[in-house]
Amino acid sequence: MRLESRKGMSRPALLGLVAALLWTVPAFGQSAPPASGATTARESGSKNVSAYRTQVPPELDGDVLNDAAWENVQPVTGFWQTRPFEGVGASERTEVRIAFDEVYLYVSVVCYDGRPDLVVASDSRRDASLDNTDSFRFILDTYDDGQNGFVFGTNPAGIQYDAQVTREGQVGFGGGRQQAGSGAGFNINWDGVWEVVASASEAGWSAEFAIPFRTLRYPKGRDQAWGINFQRNIGRKNETAYWTRLPRQYNLNRVSLAGSLDGLQVPVIRNFSIVPYALTVASRDFVDPGYDTDAAFDAGVDLKYGITPSLTLDATLNTDFAQVEVDEQQINLDRFRLFFPEKRPFFLENAGLFSVAEDGEVELFFSRRIGIASSGTEVPILGGARLSGTVSGTQVGLLSMQTREVGTDSVAQNNFSVVRVQRELPNRSAIGFLVTNRNGFGQFAADDDYNRVFSVDGRLGVGEYTQFSGFAARSVTPNASESEFAGYVTALYNSEAWRLSAGFTQIGSAFNPEVGFLSRSAYRKLLLSVFHRYRV
Repeated sequence: MRLESRKGMSRPALLGLVAALLWTVPAFGQSAPPASGATTARESGSKNVSAYRTQVPPELDGDVLNDAAWENVQPVTGFWQTRPFEGVGASERTEVRIAFDEVYLYVSVVCYDGRPDLVVASDSRRDASLDNTDSFRFILDTYDDGQNGFVFGTNPAGIQYDAQVTREGQVGFGGGRQQAGSGAGFNINWDGVWEVVASASEAGWSAEFAIPFRTLRYPKGRDQAWGINFQRNIGRKNETAYWTRLPRQYNLNRVSLAGSLDGLQVPVIRNFSIVPYALTVASRDFVDPGYDTDAAFDAGVDLKYGITPSLTLDATLNTDFAQVEVDEQQINLDRFRLFFPEKRPFFLENAGLFSVAEDGEVELFFSRRIGIASSGTEVPILGGARLSGTVSGTQVGLLSMQTREVGTDSVAQNNFSVVRVQRELPNRSAIGFLVTNRNGFGQFAADDDYNRVFSVDGRLGVGEYTQFSGFAARSVTPNASESEFAGYVTALYNSEAWRLSAGFTQIGSAFNPEVGFLSRSAYRKLLLSVFHRYRV
């Protein structure tokens, strides 16, 4: 069931209806019986695996069983289905081994299969969907906060599949190749530096991962415990199995129900990389003897520095994004704006931290606004810096970018600045603040050419099944005479049998997040949905 109201229902009536729904949903959630696996594995201590410090790194050829480096590593087994038969042991044996040295975290998997000739590998592109094929993936909750993590995966073709998960993937787009969105919740466009090799055998197929610690982000301290879970898909059986048993309404992103990876001794790494570029073009008209050679030169640099293992500084000067993957084509059949994903590497790390949104409709910060004019004209970026990560348990993000003016289209110079602070709280809860600012100047800038947005947002988890979330925001634009406020609140109850949600959005007629995304303005919307899951 879905209801949407724009102008027909009065505001007090809408607010009263939402309040009633928010009152009844948690009550319903408290009366429901607990599902199997409802207590987190890390709280109960029922599932844990120890990492093995290896002196000899494994040879990355995909052949796990014949590699001496894995002989002393105790394998992890015991996977449980969520599909097609929830709570039943996996139909095929899976063995996972974890080792590490001072540079890499190594993960190997042996996917035994009674019919190796029927193993399915349907795609060989990076980040291709692993849902409808034989595949293996795992999630690392490096901060052990039950909310965020890194996902790595592969299939029998040895593809690289990686993503960043925030808020347990509850906001954003994922699963396959991301075609829209800001990367909040599940950011498949994030690409880390790591290796994987897969190979087939008479026993099934196997794979070996080598993930540099510098690719990951984790807190200070030599000895650490991370959250971890593994997922294996068997394509021909439509089977999905996890190491930590999950209720059927969840997937691998549910890191609050993950197991524990113990025994890690992580290195103290100060990640530093510098990537310069230089472009030159020369042309000459040989028909006209008086025509001189026309030459042009351009150069720039990108820099990444790990201030701590959990706090990263990115800087750029005279940025060039010519190497970025092209957007996938979208067809617009309605009157609302298209929402293309961010693919520029400079903006991808920790992109979910900066996101405050009603997914796909209101984004208070959307990095694709930087470097493109409202007319669609490309705007050169002079430079900027971006600081993101975790400090004393608080997530922080600071960004400042400076663009050039474009005389041919009368586009002014602009400075874009963002400040984001978020604190994770127990039981999937959090509170955060966001401030964005765009300030134009130069010969093409109007008087008082600026736009600012201030917002507060939060999440509140109630029990295992219920969560409330929302934000309140205000934009500040010169000469705005109407409402510049916006707000969004939603309640979600998600059990094995029922998924109930209620949400209310109100966007003021003058609300204007110029460093964000707004599909439409001046509306009120009420959404109600009720789903029941039947198992045959």
